[in-house]
This record gives sequence, structure tokens and C-alpha cells, in this order.
Amino acid sequence: MEPKMNKEEKRKMKTLELNSKEDFQYYLYQLICRSYKLIRQQDIYLLRLDNYICQKQRENVLMVTKNISVPYDVYKDFLALLGHVETNLLNILGDMQSSSMSYYKFRDIYRKRESRKAVDFQLAPLSEDVLDMLKQFNMSRNFQNHMPESLITVEREIIKDRGFEIETMNPLVIVEYETCTLEFVIDMYKSYKEMNRMAKEVFEVMKKDMSSFLGAELQIIENMAKKKQTPQRIAEATGVHVATIYREMKRGQTKDGYSAIKAQCEVLR
Repeated sequence: MEPKMNKEEKRKMKTLELNSKEDFQYYLYQLICRSYKLIRQQDIYLLRLDNYICQKQRENVLMVTKNISVPYDVYKDFLALLGHVETNLLNILGDMQSSSMSYYKFRDIYRKRESRKAVDFQLAPLSEDVLDMLKQFNMSRNFQNHMPESLITVEREIIKDRGFEIETMNPLVIVEYETCTLEFVIDMYKSYKEMNRMAKEVFEVMKKDMSSFLGAELQIIENMAKKKQTPQRIAEATGVHVATIYREMKRGQTKDGYSAIKAQCEVLR
């Protein structure tokens, strides 16, 4: 039977204390891997949504978007897919809870340690634009974790317009929407697309931070492999032996090509 952990041991298991350069670099590595995967998935869903919007516009070329109806289930499906990815991205970029990981928290800890001269490395200061983005991610993340009363305020009027009386309704009627306008769907696309743009901008700053740790420009091997670069070229760019690249590509091989995520999972087994 394994011995029970005391309170301090449990605390250390729940949090990663950033003390050494190695701690900061490992933390940033995890942020980059997770952000990369989420942004890539977001790109896929946004492309699907953009294709759907273009298809509906072609089918109704003589109509304005506010007069084009689409099934509400289509809107809900895209909302669920993109909303899930966005929630995770907002967490990984802007969550400031003590036991959560995020780039905003990473930078805040670095700022405090650097002001006390308690770190032996330097990261470039964040621009005001990037700092504003991180603050916005934090606020959006906090907002998404609660159900605003404004939603039921709007729906109350819709329910009344349909002639339903809540005071005497039995059985209860669950109101479902059948359609919405394409304009509504386009507004959703624009909102998620803007968040995607901001996330990519912050991601580039994260890569520059990692380049500072490495002393060389960060290369993401998955991108290079998908561009059909030869193992020799990848080895030259990343500064490792070509045999290492062959082993890495073998570990990360999938039916769709190389996956850094699969390769990392193989290493951790």
C-alpha cells in the first residue's frame, strides 16, 4: 500500500512552481504544444464554417444574408465545436487561477521574478497590444464560465410573444429554434475568427520567448514535416543529427503524416 501524501506533497502535485530557468522553459513548452494543437483545430472548424457560409451564399445569390434562413441545428453544431476550442484556448492563454496554467500567468510570474532580479534569463517585454489581448482573454474566460441573466431576459419576451404563460404552464414547453439567419451565422464566424487572429499573435510571442531560451529561432517540426522538407533539411534547421529526425518522425507517424503530439505521447509511454 502506497504511503499517503501530506498536504505539502499534494500541493506540489497540483502546481508547478517556476523557480529555475528549466522550470520556466518546460512550462512554456507545454503551453506551446497545447496552444498549437488548439489553434490548428480552430483553423479546421473555421474553414468548415467559412465553406458552409459560402455554399449558402451561392445557393441564395439573389438574397441578402439577413433574409437567408439556415437550420438552427447547424448553428448549434458549429457553436459547440468552436466554443469548446475557444474555451480551452482562453484557459491556456488567459487563466490566472493559482492552480491553472496559462501564458498570462507565466508572464506575470516572470515579471514579478524579474523585478526582484530572481531570474537568470531575459525575455523581451510584452507589447501593450499583446498585454491587452491577454487581459481580454482573461475577462472573456471569466465571462464564459457563467450563464448571464441577459440570455433569459431576451428569451422572456420571445416566450411571451408565442403566447406561453409560465405561471400556468403544465406541462412545461421547452422552446427550441428551428432556423436562424445566415447573418447570425456570419457574425459568429467573425467573432471566432477575430479570437483566432489574436491567439495566433500571442502564439508568435510565445515562440519568440522559447527562441530566447534556446538562443536560436524556434522550429516546429510538425510544420516542416508537413511542408515535405527532407529529414536532412529539418536536421540542419533544428541543429540536431539527422538520425534523431528519423526517429522523431517514426514516433510521430500517423495516416495523415507526422504528428508532434503523437511523437510526444510515444516518448512519455
